[in-house]
Amino acid sequence: MIKPIIPVMTAIGLVLAGCSNSNNNNDDNNAVATCSGEAVQAVRLFLQQLSSDSVIIKWRGNADGDTEASSVCFGTDMAALPADSETAATVTATGHSEVLLSGLEPDTTYYYSVGGAGVADEAHHFRTAPVTGELPADGNTRIWIVGDSGVGGTGKPESGYVRDGFLAFAQNQGDEPADLFLMLGDNAYDQGTDMEHQKGIFDVYTSVLASTPVWPTIGNHEMGTVGLSTSSNPESYTVLGDGSNGGPDPAPDSPMPYLNIFSLPTDGEAGGLASGTEQYYSFDYANVHVVSLDSQLAIRDTDSRAAMMQWLKDDLMANTQDWTIVIYHHPPYTKGSHDSDSTLNGIDDPIFTIREEFTPIFEQYGVDLAYAGHSHIYERSYYINGNTGLSDTFDAATMAELNDMNMPASGQGDEAYTQIARNGMDDKVVYTVAGNGGKITYTTPGYPHPANFFSQLELGSVVIDLDENQLEASFVDVNGTVLDSFIITR
Repeated sequence: MIKPIIPVMTAIGLVLAGCSNSNNNNDDNNAVATCSGEAVQAVRLFLQQLSSDSVIIKWRGNADGDTEASSVCFGTDMAALPADSETAATVTATGHSEVLLSGLEPDTTYYYSVGGAGVADEAHHFRTAPVTGELPADGNTRIWIVGDSGVGGTGKPESGYVRDGFLAFAQNQGDEPADLFLMLGDNAYDQGTDMEHQKGIFDVYTSVLASTPVWPTIGNHEMGTVGLSTSSNPESYTVLGDGSNGGPDPAPDSPMPYLNIFSLPTDGEAGGLASGTEQYYSFDYANVHVVSLDSQLAIRDTDSRAAMMQWLKDDLMANTQDWTIVIYHHPPYTKGSHDSDSTLNGIDDPIFTIREEFTPIFEQYGVDLAYAGHSHIYERSYYINGNTGLSDTFDAATMAELNDMNMPASGQGDEAYTQIARNGMDDKVVYTVAGNGGKITYTTPGYPHPANFFSQLELGSVVIDLDENQLEASFVDVNGTVLDSFIITR
């Protein structure tokens, strides 16, 4: 059902104007009144919870310093947004305005105007998801993944280079944009303040966020205290230092800016099983199921971890999609700037918990890909199962998918992986560390981790292209060049 429309009066009133309908037909008999407000260039604009029939448009501020927009107009014709589409925004405690558009058609491009103008900026559009389980009209779903990209908030340009690398890759691949934008945590350095979110995310990915839904996960830097927090309680969010990184934040719904900024599904609004919390969630897009886990907070508390694990099992058991991807922050297999053999005095305890308690769930319930950040490097594992111990316990002969020569298969060329492995089971996962979206630092003793096929200190991001029968994941550098890739077929 379409959300009730609340007319919003502008300074000159709600005027019925224009002579174009959604089909751009200028026949006077088919004229449709268009919105008459004025477009506002928001300081912060992004899309949330996009599904086959709905989306949330969220914004804050006016770049011109004038009154903030209070409504959105939308339609399928960029040049004629119907007057009866105007929808009033609700305002959160932190001053974000958001509009839920529902009753939309699947796999359809819509244009929108923040401020209620009758004509949309060409950058302000979105395409609804296909009906769950079906492919997009072009046959391909493209997912863009960045991790630890928030150094843009410290004034460094690296995350912009990574963004430009993805855009160059897309241009070379027929200008296909991303359908989904996944962020692996540490999206806002150094302390996850509201200001750092602005600089690290909204000022860097402005054009992407205006047209592509963003789905994040929680990293250690989202919890303040320069990333050193070992608390399981978001209410304990604290900024250390003199506040030069952006404190104090606007009056919060919660002290944790991450939870104030993003509107994440708690009740299965975009598919998947209701989690009851924004800290972890799942959603469907076309024929892919995506799960975002909380490896920073919920994982540190016994009861919260048990609840998240049970939810994860139930969610994966209910999942019927062709492909399943899990994202979280702390990597189970890494020898980059973090070492998966070290708890780092408790800061990296979640690494051990993910490896020992969660990877068996991934492998039992058919997860295909698992992505983490945290370690400032790119590392990609073989197609593996059963490595819950330290790096010296990895045994390729028993844990990795093997090629015809009984060596670990690469996932490339004639060694492409199959979803159902040679043992006849869907029980293996490719684990990737993509914490190289904003900076690369150093490696730790034992590099490279023996479970990993490819490891490289290079800035970049991951692009996944998938259809019904094949998934290809590519590591793309700042020039748009693919440095590593693998294929899984069904």
